[in-house]
Amino acid sequence: MAGLFSQQGSGQPGKDASDFYIRGVSSLNPSGNQPLIIVDDIEYSYDQLQQINVNEIESISILKDASTTAIYGIKGANGVLVVTTRRGKAGTPKVNLRVESGIQQPTKTPQFLDSYNTAVLINEAQHNDGIPLSFTQQDLDLFKNGSDPYGHPNVDWYNKIFKKYTYQTNANLDISGGTTGVKYFISGGALNQNGLVRDFADPQSLVNTNYYFKRYNFRSNLDLKANKTLDLRLDITTRFSDLNQPYNQNAVSEVYNFTKETPFTAPYLNPNGSYSYAYSSFNPDHLPTLNARLATGGYQHSRRTDFNVLFGATQRLDALTNGLSVTGRVAYSSIAQFTKQIFNGGIPAYHYDPATNQYSLRPGATYVYQTYALTGSTDINTNNYNLQLYANYDRTFRGSHHFSGLLLFNQTSQTYFTYPLLDGAQVGVPQKFRGISGKVGYDFKQKFLFDFNVAYNGTDRFAANHRFGIFPAVSFGYNIAKESFFEKALPMFSLLKIRGSYGLVGSDAAPGNRYVYNQVYNQGGGYNFGETAQNYNTIYEGSLGNPNVVWERAKKIDIGLDANLFNDKISITADYFHDIRYNQLITPGSIPEILGVGLPAVNIGKTRNQGLDGQISYHSTLGKVQYNVGFVFSYAKNKILYEDEATPAYPWLAQTGHSIGQQYGYHFLGYYTAADIAAINSGSKSVPVPDNGIPLQPGDLKYQDLNGDGIINVFDKRPIGNPNLPNTILGLSLQAVYKGFSVSVLLQGSFNYSFAVIGTGIEPFQSQFQPIHQERWTPENPVNAAFPRLTTNPTSVNSPTAYFSDYWLLNAHYVRLKTVDIGYQLPTNLLPFKINNARIYMSAYNLLTFDNYKKYQQDPEIATNTAGDAYINQRVINLGIQAGF
Repeated sequence: MAGLFSQQGSGQPGKDASDFYIRGVSSLNPSGNQPLIIVDDIEYSYDQLQQINVNEIESISILKDASTTAIYGIKGANGVLVVTTRRGKAGTPKVNLRVESGIQQPTKTPQFLDSYNTAVLINEAQHNDGIPLSFTQQDLDLFKNGSDPYGHPNVDWYNKIFKKYTYQTNANLDISGGTTGVKYFISGGALNQNGLVRDFADPQSLVNTNYYFKRYNFRSNLDLKANKTLDLRLDITTRFSDLNQPYNQNAVSEVYNFTKETPFTAPYLNPNGSYSYAYSSFNPDHLPTLNARLATGGYQHSRRTDFNVLFGATQRLDALTNGLSVTGRVAYSSIAQFTKQIFNGGIPAYHYDPATNQYSLRPGATYVYQTYALTGSTDINTNNYNLQLYANYDRTFRGSHHFSGLLLFNQTSQTYFTYPLLDGAQVGVPQKFRGISGKVGYDFKQKFLFDFNVAYNGTDRFAANHRFGIFPAVSFGYNIAKESFFEKALPMFSLLKIRGSYGLVGSDAAPGNRYVYNQVYNQGGGYNFGETAQNYNTIYEGSLGNPNVVWERAKKIDIGLDANLFNDKISITADYFHDIRYNQLITPGSIPEILGVGLPAVNIGKTRNQGLDGQISYHSTLGKVQYNVGFVFSYAKNKILYEDEATPAYPWLAQTGHSIGQQYGYHFLGYYTAADIAAINSGSKSVPVPDNGIPLQPGDLKYQDLNGDGIINVFDKRPIGNPNLPNTILGLSLQAVYKGFSVSVLLQGSFNYSFAVIGTGIEPFQSQFQPIHQERWTPENPVNAAFPRLTTNPTSVNSPTAYFSDYWLLNAHYVRLKTVDIGYQLPTNLLPFKINNARIYMSAYNLLTFDNYKKYQQDPEIATNTAGDAYINQRVINLGIQAGF
């Protein structure tokens, strides 16, 4: 969809929701960029939206400009995603069954070096650092020939822990129909996603430590006609979900982590079938191997219930004037999530010595399995109430003059119950929102269009005299194709509309503290007085309050063009937008910390966001083939205009003037050469040196000395690369239908973004050794090296954690074959029983990915400056059948 920017940072079952933004980001507050999500007039979060059964959805639309978002006032600055679910239609009952099953597998499978190649690189790094080598030639030979599998093991932990693929199933049944008096849509479904962890034997048969997710959903949408002028509506939705994962560990992270698992430290199992442990010096904690901890360490299981109910009534008042109606809606939603943990702190694990055929117990371990412990907690318990009352007017006069109007009262109360319980349920203070919105519209023969919107909204995030704000917007449109002279001159256009809007919208996002205007006092650890050292609690001042905080505001300008040509075979929509986000709540950075107290957020931040988005589509026929081609583009570029940062020591350190999320680091010039090292050792200042005091060697990374002082330190950092969120999204959809066959393909590309992997994801002796490490700098490979020389020192200039630079930060892009759907509609005359339509299909998601990097093995949508060890995004292939009765 045009204007939608998304990133999926994890593929874990039940936690694979994408973060998405409408027209990029424009707020300096991370929470201030999330769009408002409305599903059938109820506000949803990212994860709630993810759990909607797609079979229930009728339509999805994005509200982007001020004229469409101003009516929401409170969060219109971030755009609005509106989802409408299906409703019944008058007619005989229709039953639809959809069942599909498929496989999931990682979009990328990391490859790690075996014991021999790992040991070779370890010895090389130790030789570079002038320290004793860990492995003799005999060790290397035994690793290589595999003749001593217990004394010199070689374990591919990724393939031992994870399966190549796993299964998922999805089923849904819905019934719809009704009469003029009662219409209904009832739907129920079940989803089961398995995880990739292998099924390890549990000696006590008590735990399932795999990842998995199960969801059961039910929806009932009823429309009732109480009389000729009164319509009633009742929607009930319930979702039950089970989420399971290993207790207190990330299996993907553990496999990446060199300090916990290496290919040579321990065999997968000892000869007698007992679990081993990592006894190597490279594994300081000497933990049991990962298969042991997954098999017996326990699990974390969360059960969640989402419940929504909405009752509405619409009374038409044509007796007063045609086109007038009033509507009232009351909605209630709740989320309750409870989690239990079953864990075992004592796992017998042994080191087997093949030379003596003896087993030695892991230090501190028990000879028998300890009893499982059980704990539980309430993670989420929320109640949300929403009341809407509005009058709607819609009427056309003399067939040409169309007037519309809306007056809306909207009130929301959100209550979060906090735990652990203190003297019974501890009820949180409800968060309150109240607003009045109005809209007036006029169009003349669909030629001239005009809308005016205004919202007067209030929130309890701010002090009483600053709670409410006014957010007006105006829009216009001119369909020149309706002009007679244009119809004669360019008859191929059935639509050519020029439109524009300007308005003020708001956001109540507040960083850190919901009530920024309050002065905070915290309870301290206390002081001891007297000979008996009696302790007295203390109270100390927290961050200062700011009673003058108000809404963040955004001035939005949008200019658009809509066109249909050649009997609507070609349709074009394009928008240019320019937003100024001001009064942003940020903590001042220009006040010295010598003040001695935390500062409150102040309405002083200012940013700009501008760009283009739209779509072009073409549909036609080629013989008996109907086809459609669609192209979607979204581009959004933001800039920090003011954020009150401390005056930087050098201009290149300033964040003002750059994009939100701009990354900073050192600029890579090349590798230090032997001549460079000789110059440094001779006392020359011509070659800059890092300030860590670690002697340099040829093959170390050399960075630009921006301030010319001969030292590489924080003053030499500069803006590098791009933010982690792409600023350009392109999509190409291809669809074709021939008789009963249909094909649909979507290609999606993300461009102009950067990411880097650090720590256990890439750094030797923190990460497993990977093929990229074999391309390190050596005296024999000084030119084509793709990795610096190897070292055991984690703080050297070669570490992306210690010296983050554009050597590690990649300017990336990728193109995914996002979805593929191939189906066949079975001929009706071949269908048995009372089946009136049936379709078999194959669908795929994330089928292929084309990227532009080889340094990292992670999925291109990972979060930057992390180890990239989240559960890998999944490729999904489904086979399904859809039948109607």
